[in-house]
Amino acid sequence: MKLLFITPSLSYPPTKGYEVMLFKHIQHLSASHSIELVTFQDGKNTDVGKEYVKNFCDKVHLVKLPKLRSYINSAIGFFSPDPIQVRYYKFKKMGKLIGELLRNNEYDAVVFTLIRMAQYLPDWYKDFTILNMVDPLILNYERSLTWRAWYMKLFLKLEIPRLKSYEKKWSQRFSRITLIAEADILDYKTLLGVDRIDWLPYGIDVDYFTSDETIAREKGMIIISGNMGHAPNVDGVKYFCRDVFPLVLERVPEARLWLVGINPAKGILKLANGQNIIATGYVKDIKYYLNRAMVSTCPIRLKVGTQTKVLEALAMGAPVVTTSAGNHGVCGKSGLNLYIEDESNDFANKIVGLLKGENWDELAINGRQFVLEKFRWDISVGKFEDILNKK
Repeated sequence: MKLLFITPSLSYPPTKGYEVMLFKHIQHLSASHSIELVTFQDGKNTDVGKEYVKNFCDKVHLVKLPKLRSYINSAIGFFSPDPIQVRYYKFKKMGKLIGELLRNNEYDAVVFTLIRMAQYLPDWYKDFTILNMVDPLILNYERSLTWRAWYMKLFLKLEIPRLKSYEKKWSQRFSRITLIAEADILDYKTLLGVDRIDWLPYGIDVDYFTSDETIAREKGMIIISGNMGHAPNVDGVKYFCRDVFPLVLERVPEARLWLVGINPAKGILKLANGQNIIATGYVKDIKYYLNRAMVSTCPIRLKVGTQTKVLEALAMGAPVVTTSAGNHGVCGKSGLNLYIEDESNDFANKIVGLLKGENWDELAINGRQFVLEKFRWDISVGKFEDILNKK
């Protein structure tokens, strides 16, 4: 098949979940399909990304994304019915390029990544199209209102109605819509009023994310990984440090909490005392920390999407304690693949037990096996092939 992928960004190495998914899908699909890629260029990492994906794509098209113009578009967006993030990516050059490609080529499928790129599907184009929403943004925004800062609540209360109207309109125009969490599909079908939604699971490179037995687990080490500037992660870390970690320290005084991830917010940096809470900022390889940790925890409270950090830890044989929100898209079984706890005392008890070795080996083995069976990239690509065959 001849496939055209349209995506908002292409940084390399990929820093966003949808970028990782794009790279992995292109790598696997290029073995049996012809692929073209269209993306915005918004930094030097895009050039590096272009050179990398040229190994798998027949053509890569870049459109420069001028930041000043994006900000102006966003400001104008306050007086427009369109969502702000859609306005941010609204450029005539991109629309012109995509229109020319669709007129002059015959594609078996055109894949748009995220709702912000849906605007570039021309009214006249009627062939097979896929909108990979990745995570359902409306559910993300609605379910995060309880812990957002007041100014973000004001913004989101303006943005959510616009998104609902926009997504209902545009979702009708695509042949298929995909989400990475199967648990979100029913809610989104009801919200959008469409039934053409498919599960396209996220994946993990299980050959890369595998434990190194020559690296010893560090007694008392707990890890929370992820983008430490991402609002749901920041909220989860604050909750854990306030309500759970002190209970752990009462019983395991030598416990150390490592906050490992890029762009730590000011609130994260304030929590890091350099003694029993350490914030690393960007690290070259998360594997090193997951390999040392006795416990990985995901205290996130936003019940949407699939938490990659949970999958990576499980694949590395680091037992996971998470909230039901953190398990939302993972769908692991508590006590078999990982532990799921929403009450602070129970959350702390499970961590303490693992730090003391209780059920540690069983969860380490079962957790990795769970990922091997459900979240490999070849499984994800197989699901994508199934969707292509629905055309």
